[in-house]
Amino acid sequence: MSRQSELFERASVCERLMKLASDPVKKQTFKQLRDMWIALANESTWMSVRALAKEITTIEEIQTALDDASSKASH
Repeated sequence: MSRQSELFERASVCERLMKLASDPVKKQTFKQLRDMWIALANESTWMSVRALAKEITTIEEIQTALDDASSKASH
């Protein structure tokens, strides 16, 4: 699987989660994450490996922070 297709797959996961979420805030969060993965996938073809890795890490950190905040809010 290419780097670009892996990023589109991450966007697809966010799309599915967005559709399953009943909370409007979570829906919006997954939509924004999906959009970030799509934008990165589209830009990835001309990015260096190092720059791409940095962007992936950044989005993953955002996603993790949002997941942690969501978990704490639901308990």
